[in-house]
Amino acid sequence: MAIARTPEEEQAVKDSLISICAEVFFRDGYSSATMKSLSEEAGCTTGKFYSNFTGKPEILRILIGKLVNLNYHEAAKLMTPEDAPIMQMIYFFLLEYEICHVNDKLCELFYYAYEDSDGVRAVAEQMKPEFGRLLEESYGKKEEDGVLMAKSAMNFNILRSIIVGERSGYGFGNEQQQIAVLTDILLASIGIDGKNADKIRKQIEKQAPAFRDATYNLIIRILQNGLD
Repeated sequence: MAIARTPEEEQAVKDSLISICAEVFFRDGYSSATMKSLSEEAGCTTGKFYSNFTGKPEILRILIGKLVNLNYHEAAKLMTPEDAPIMQMIYFFLLEYEICHVNDKLCELFYYAYEDSDGVRAVAEQMKPEFGRLLEESYGKKEEDGVLMAKSAMNFNILRSIIVGERSGYGFGNEQQQIAVLTDILLASIGIDGKNADKIRKQIEKQAPAFRDATYNLIIRILQNGLD
């Protein structure tokens, strides 16, 4: 008779399998992996994987949630004393873009995660509370839930469009132009224009070397240590 695991033990097993999946996806790519190859890598049966996850899409959603959370906290390290709190969200989106621009395997993960509206909605929902908090701290205005969701989803949708362009070979412009477009859309969603927008654009240009260093350091950390 099998001994029933506690919820903590069940979560530990799940976390261990997720870590193995991350290693495989980062090494071989998401599209190349199968539930069979993932179970072989983990040294367990395919049935054990299916008893924990419904399939690769569920594993991907969990991984992207972890990646998004990690990127958001890394974005905080790019903040300067003169930055308004909302800049953390702008830095976060630009870090997401840079990671996809630099690393093919991570770009593939985001590509499949944002492939449909459900994927975009899930990550927009995840980031919505922080988006609202940063807006309120920056401008003293509390946005309605539906407005926040729409703004958050719009930003992820434009990021998705750029990632799709990167992977399909039909992307517009160069890296600098794509960052400029993403920045303009982020500013528009927040409601920043005129001189304030120009100031932020200059700050982002000034931060370009820091973005690049943060991107490479983050990728190295992810590939060496996973998402823990």
